[in-house]
Amino acid sequence: MISMAPTPNKDPSNNPTFREVIYPSLAPISFAFFLLSSIGVIFASAYGSAWGWFVTLLLTIFISTGIYRSRLIIEVKDGKLFVAGAKIEKEFIGQVTALDSAGMKLLRGRDANAIAFTAIRFWIKGGVKVEVKDANDPVPYWLISSKHTEKLVSAINKL
Repeated sequence: MISMAPTPNKDPSNNPTFREVIYPSLAPISFAFFLLSSIGVIFASAYGSAWGWFVTLLLTIFISTGIYRSRLIIEVKDGKLFVAGAKIEKEFIGQVTALDSAGMKLLRGRDANAIAFTAIRFWIKGGVKVEVKDANDPVPYWLISSKHTEKLVSAINKL
Protein backbone atom coordinates (compact mmCIF):
# COMPACT_ATOMS: atom_id res chain seq x y z
CA MET A 1 0.00 0.00 0.00
CA ILE A 2 1.30 3.45 -0.94
CA SER A 3 1.04 6.07 1.76
CA MET A 4 0.26 9.65 0.77
CA ALA A 5 1.23 10.98 4.18
CA PRO A 6 4.29 13.20 4.28
CA THR A 7 7.42 11.47 5.49
CA PRO A 8 9.14 13.01 8.49
CA ASN A 9 12.40 14.76 7.83
CA LYS A 10 15.17 12.40 8.97
CA ASP A 11 17.97 14.86 8.21
CA PRO A 12 19.05 16.38 11.56
CA SER A 13 20.99 19.14 9.80
CA ASN A 14 17.71 20.64 8.56
CA ASN A 15 16.38 21.18 12.09
CA PRO A 16 16.96 24.72 13.33
CA THR A 17 19.27 25.15 16.31
CA PHE A 18 17.15 28.15 17.30
CA ARG A 19 13.62 29.11 16.26
CA GLU A 20 11.44 31.88 17.61
CA VAL A 21 8.10 33.07 16.28
CA ILE A 22 6.83 36.41 17.54
CA TYR A 23 3.16 37.24 17.07
CA PRO A 24 1.52 40.60 17.74
CA SER A 25 0.61 41.28 21.34
CA LEU A 26 -2.94 40.93 22.59
CA ALA A 27 -3.64 44.69 22.70
CA PRO A 28 -3.52 45.43 18.92
CA ILE A 29 -5.31 42.16 18.16
CA SER A 30 -8.10 43.01 20.60
CA PHE A 31 -8.37 46.53 19.21
CA ALA A 32 -8.61 45.22 15.64
CA PHE A 33 -11.37 42.75 16.49
CA PHE A 34 -13.34 45.32 18.51
CA LEU A 35 -13.05 47.70 15.57
CA LEU A 36 -14.22 45.10 13.06
CA SER A 37 -17.19 44.12 15.22
CA SER A 38 -18.19 47.80 15.41
CA ILE A 39 -17.99 48.09 11.64
CA GLY A 40 -20.12 44.94 11.34
CA VAL A 41 -22.78 46.45 13.62
CA ILE A 42 -22.74 49.68 11.58
CA PHE A 43 -23.27 47.75 8.34
CA ALA A 44 -25.98 45.62 9.95
CA SER A 45 -27.91 48.69 11.11
CA ALA A 46 -27.55 50.45 7.76
CA TYR A 47 -27.98 47.58 5.27
CA GLY A 48 -29.43 44.65 7.21
CA SER A 49 -28.01 41.80 9.24
CA ALA A 50 -26.89 39.77 6.20
CA TRP A 51 -24.58 42.58 5.10
CA GLY A 52 -23.40 43.08 8.67
CA TRP A 53 -22.43 39.42 9.01
CA PHE A 54 -20.82 39.41 5.56
CA VAL A 55 -18.68 42.47 6.32
CA THR A 56 -17.75 41.06 9.75
CA LEU A 57 -16.69 37.74 8.21
CA LEU A 58 -14.72 39.45 5.45
CA LEU A 59 -12.91 41.74 7.89
CA THR A 60 -12.22 38.80 10.22
CA ILE A 61 -10.50 36.98 7.35
CA PHE A 62 -8.46 40.07 6.44
CA ILE A 63 -7.42 40.81 10.02
CA SER A 64 -6.58 37.16 10.76
CA THR A 65 -4.44 37.04 7.61
CA GLY A 66 -2.71 40.26 8.64
CA ILE A 67 -1.99 38.92 12.11
CA TYR A 68 -0.55 35.71 10.65
CA ARG A 69 1.58 37.53 8.09
CA SER A 70 2.92 40.06 10.60
CA ARG A 71 4.58 37.40 12.73
CA LEU A 72 8.36 37.52 12.97
CA ILE A 73 10.17 34.22 12.38
CA ILE A 74 13.79 33.95 13.51
CA GLU A 75 15.75 30.77 12.72
CA VAL A 76 19.36 29.72 13.01
CA LYS A 77 20.09 26.65 10.88
CA ASP A 78 22.36 25.26 8.19
CA GLY A 79 25.08 27.85 8.90
CA LYS A 80 22.70 30.74 8.27
CA LEU A 81 20.56 33.21 10.18
CA PHE A 82 17.04 33.62 8.80
CA VAL A 83 14.96 36.62 9.89
CA ALA A 84 11.67 37.70 8.32
CA GLY A 85 12.53 36.16 4.95
CA ALA A 86 16.09 37.52 4.86
CA LYS A 87 19.15 35.34 5.40
CA ILE A 88 22.82 35.84 6.11
CA GLU A 89 25.57 33.21 6.01
CA LYS A 90 27.86 32.72 8.99
CA GLU A 91 30.95 34.08 7.19
CA PHE A 92 29.25 37.49 6.92
CA ILE A 93 28.23 37.66 10.57
CA GLY A 94 30.41 39.84 12.79
CA GLN A 95 29.93 40.61 16.45
CA VAL A 96 26.58 39.60 17.94
CA THR A 97 25.30 41.62 20.90
CA ALA A 98 22.30 41.02 23.15
CA LEU A 99 20.44 44.26 23.87
CA ASP A 100 18.20 45.16 26.77
CA SER A 101 15.32 47.62 26.61
CA ALA A 102 17.60 50.68 26.84
CA GLY A 103 19.95 49.39 24.14
CA MET A 104 17.08 48.62 21.79
CA LYS A 105 15.58 52.06 22.41
CA LEU A 106 18.87 53.74 21.44
CA LEU A 107 19.32 51.69 18.26
CA ARG A 108 15.70 52.24 17.24
CA GLY A 109 15.98 55.97 17.86
CA ARG A 110 18.93 58.27 18.39
CA ASP A 111 21.71 55.86 17.37
CA ALA A 112 19.81 54.25 14.49
CA ASN A 113 21.45 53.77 11.11
CA ALA A 114 19.01 54.40 8.26
CA ILE A 115 20.32 51.56 6.11
CA ALA A 116 20.42 48.91 8.85
CA PHE A 117 18.18 45.87 8.42
CA THR A 118 15.54 45.99 11.14
CA ALA A 119 13.11 43.27 12.14
CA ILE A 120 11.68 44.87 15.24
CA ARG A 121 8.37 44.65 17.03
CA PHE A 122 7.52 47.53 19.34
CA TRP A 123 6.01 45.29 22.03
CA ILE A 124 9.24 43.27 22.45
CA LYS A 125 11.67 45.02 24.80
CA GLY A 126 14.90 43.11 24.11
CA GLY A 127 16.76 42.31 20.96
CA VAL A 128 19.97 41.38 19.22
CA LYS A 129 22.37 43.42 17.09
CA VAL A 130 24.18 41.36 14.45
CA GLU A 131 27.02 43.20 12.73
CA VAL A 132 27.47 42.49 9.02
CA LYS A 133 31.04 42.08 7.76
CA ASP A 134 30.54 42.05 4.01
CA ALA A 135 32.41 44.59 1.88
CA ASN A 136 29.76 44.29 -0.85
CA ASP A 137 26.83 44.92 1.49
CA PRO A 138 26.23 48.49 2.71
CA VAL A 139 24.05 47.26 5.60
CA PRO A 140 26.09 47.78 8.80
CA TYR A 141 24.03 45.56 11.10
CA TRP A 142 20.78 43.68 11.64
CA LEU A 143 18.59 44.74 14.56
CA ILE A 144 16.26 41.92 15.59
CA SER A 145 13.61 41.89 18.31
CA SER A 146 13.71 38.75 20.44
CA LYS A 147 12.20 37.50 23.68
CA HIS A 148 15.12 35.08 24.11
CA THR A 149 18.13 37.26 23.37
CA GLU A 150 20.75 35.15 25.14
CA LYS A 151 19.61 31.94 23.42
CA LEU A 152 19.66 33.68 20.03
CA VAL A 153 23.14 35.12 20.61
CA SER A 154 24.38 31.69 21.70
CA ALA A 155 22.88 29.98 18.64
CA ILE A 156 24.37 32.55 16.25
CA ASN A 157 27.80 32.30 17.90
CA LYS A 158 27.71 28.50 17.52
CA LEU A 159 27.30 28.74 13.73
